[in-house]
Amino acid sequence: MKLRLGGTVRRITDRCFQLDHSKGSNGYVVVGEGRAAVIDPGLASGVAHLVTELRDAESQTGPITDIVLTHYDPDHAGAAARLQQELDVPVWMGAADADILSGEKEAPSGVRRFLNAMARVRNPAEVRQFREPAGDPHHESEVFPGLAVIPTPGHTPGHVALQWGPVLFVGDAVTVSKEGVLRQFSRGPLISDKAVAVASEAVLNERIESTGIEWICAGHNPPTRVASAALD
Repeated sequence: MKLRLGGTVRRITDRCFQLDHSKGSNGYVVVGEGRAAVIDPGLASGVAHLVTELRDAESQTGPITDIVLTHYDPDHAGAAARLQQELDVPVWMGAADADILSGEKEAPSGVRRFLNAMARVRNPAEVRQFREPAGDPHHESEVFPGLAVIPTPGHTPGHVALQWGPVLFVGDAVTVSKEGVLRQFSRGPLISDKAVAVASEAVLNERIESTGIEWICAGHNPPTRVASAALD
């Protein structure tokens, strides 16, 4: 059960919080040693309330040092550029999505190209890209120590999930049932590659089983205890 702290952030588990004022999708904050990251700040139209919330919550989180995007869709990434301006911090995202957001590459489907034209996301000024590690399949990227990056393409080409201790942030790679079971994202036309998305779901399920995940934090479901952890 989430516990409300001072300000408006909600505690999920140790040094991990859900934001009340990320608009369009769920936003989160994780707090490391001298670092704190906002994950998926949401739509651009919610940024003013989000900035106020983050400033009010600094007694719990400390100052925000990083913005991390699971993918480039406007309901997750739209606020990133303006929030970056307010906080003067880098934005992190998958390399393939960064290339689409910057206009270097086209979105992978006609539906997505149309939606990108209708709701264009402003490209942040400083983007640090996660890339697949070369030559070492066991090497794992981190935003900062403890915040691991898991490539989960399919919904978008550069989609990533993130792990912070027992918490797994899955963005729109999957949805999660109230029982804590992963499901495929239901909006079929928005999935860039269905087969790759199914493979990413398998990666996430293996992660849950092998690393003691207790909480799944998805883009559009409440933070949910995984089925095995709920029995403990």
